[in-house]
Amino acid sequence: MTLIDLGELAEPTDLELPRRRRPPSTRRWGAGVVALVVLLTLAGAAPPAVRVHATLPGNSASDLILTEGHIFVVTPVPGVTDGTQELVAYPRPVRATVTPQRLVPLWRVPVPTGRRIIRAESVDDLGVLVSTARTRVVGPTNTAETVLLDVRTGQQRWRAPGIATVDASGRVLLRTFAVEEPTTLAAVELATGRELWSTSVPAAWMEYAERDGVIDAVVVSTTAGDIEVLDAATGARRHRLPALDDLAGYQSGSVVGDLLLVIRNSRRITAYDLDGLVQRWQATMPLTDYVTGCGDLLCARSSSGGGAHLLDPDTGAAGWSSTDEVDIVLVATGHALAVIGTGSGLDVVAVDAATGKKLTDYGTWALVNSYAYRPQLLGVRVVPEVGLVLARFDPAEPQPRRVDVLAGAVDGCQYGYGLIACRREDGSLGVWQLRDGEGRA
Repeated sequence: MTLIDLGELAEPTDLELPRRRRPPSTRRWGAGVVALVVLLTLAGAAPPAVRVHATLPGNSASDLILTEGHIFVVTPVPGVTDGTQELVAYPRPVRATVTPQRLVPLWRVPVPTGRRIIRAESVDDLGVLVSTARTRVVGPTNTAETVLLDVRTGQQRWRAPGIATVDASGRVLLRTFAVEEPTTLAAVELATGRELWSTSVPAAWMEYAERDGVIDAVVVSTTAGDIEVLDAATGARRHRLPALDDLAGYQSGSVVGDLLLVIRNSRRITAYDLDGLVQRWQATMPLTDYVTGCGDLLCARSSSGGGAHLLDPDTGAAGWSSTDEVDIVLVATGHALAVIGTGSGLDVVAVDAATGKKLTDYGTWALVNSYAYRPQLLGVRVVPEVGLVLARFDPAEPQPRRVDVLAGAVDGCQYGYGLIACRREDGSLGVWQLRDGEGRA
């Protein structure tokens, strides 16, 4: 299942990050899985438990999107073999039942020929924002557009160029994408699509700074090497960092909290206050393309396989650093949760955030895609004849905590808005309300 954007021992030794994935562990969770199977077998004579769960029709070519108000499935049109797709809206399951309830579609609309849905998001009672792009880029012009569909009927309410980002302000920010043309950034009224402002910028990279659920500023890294901070309410420029003379043609900005982190020449990271652009600190790192927040610290990463590096957000002091195939997911209480390898089976480990010494090896898991940042990581493992066991990882905990058992699920899991969805053995899609509220976005 593809996640669509719309829009978590022995004595410590030096962590050696392998480039080759190990086979799944049979020791760390083997006993737990066996005990789980025995428990499920013994419980067979007891009355089955009720819970909120449902199934939806689908196949290997179907994509599922979870939103706060609805569930959407992008799927091939039945009986058609030319690749034509449709967007089908379903209600979220709310009733607790013994067997999964079969959700009934609310409406379905065709996906325009030659386009793919890259984001869908429910917006209160107004409808669903759907952003699409052409499957093939032809010419230099913008390829993206957004429509607001009525949440009850699926009928179009308005259409505008660009990919949508919505917040709690009642407006939608739209960004166009073009190969040879400047980027257009616009704000429109959510209810009507009426344009509030628009501006054209030679953007290479763009990020939004949010405060209390509202986008407050837009940070634009331009193709000329400048970085501009725009007011999200008016489009006016608040601040500008010009390209430096020693710049080798590259400068980009990342937003984490109230920090603007500017990366120059893929090595030098400078932290500024987003308000006023007063410099706080500067650090030099190995190859770095962008900086994100990962719990208590900052994670500097490279999109070309340069590893990950930890930084103190207050001082820029460097912590553990690795150039291996590792992704640092979360840092808390001095421990870093890291994922090693690629593909469906990933090794999950906890290390000391300052030294990189291995503290816990959780074994190999398939990770669950998330719609939003969460201070946790969810993973699944197959339990034969049962489904998937779902576990939560916390860098401060010595063992993963079992969250749920997803009967009949096999792979392709994602979670958000209090639900988890996976592909089932028969090709259909399963949706479960998490038992303890994990995963609410």
